[in-house]
Amino acid sequence: MAKENTDWDYRRPQGELLKLGHRVAVSTIRRALKRLRLPPAPGRDSDTSWRRFLRAQAASMLTCDFFHVDCAVTLKHVYVFFVLEVATRYVHVLGTTTNPDGPRTSGS
Repeated sequence: MAKENTDWDYRRPQGELLKLGHRVAVSTIRRALKRLRLPPAPGRDSDTSWRRFLRAQAASMLTCDFFHVDCAVTLKHVYVFFVLEVATRYVHVLGTTTNPDGPRTSGS
């Protein structure tokens, strides 16, 4: 298991063996891996910081909203539906209309 899953620490094989009905101590796994000259898994930072978590989520997050613009020529409100890509802050206008209860027109 350790050769196939190089990123596992000592506890992961213990859990997998327990699922198969074998109770093995972590120290036994550690000694077996040392005997086979298999180094432990590389040190990983398992504690994700809040900043790292938010950056990872922002990469795939979208937000949407409406806003309206007052047209001085026609004296009407133009309602705009848009989506914002949080990571890049790129705005996609999905639709515009002067009548929010009627049919929509496509935006660019």
